[in-house]
Amino acid sequence: MNDAAVTSTAYWDEWRQAALTAGVAKPLAEMGCEVLRAHRKNRWSVEFLGVEEDGPHMLTLCLEDPAQAEMLFVENLYPYDAKVLEETRLRLGAK
Repeated sequence: MNDAAVTSTAYWDEWRQAALTAGVAKPLAEMGCEVLRAHRKNRWSVEFLGVEEDGPHMLTLCLEDPAQAEMLFVENLYPYDAKVLEETRLRLGAK
């Protein structure tokens, strides 16, 4: 078995840990982690949120405006799910 594969941590997992350490709520940290992971696994283009370089900006947004961060993450993870988008907007009081 390849020991490097067992001990390596993906950058999205590192981002989640950094977010939790910085004080981001666990559900939001998990959602941000999923945005980063989905971007990599689905090979989305660089125009979409979630490239590794977006990590610091995502963390700042989570700390400064958690509701806006959550809406942005939901829009990226579920862009075609009108029901999820609307429910999230209503819950967050977003326009």
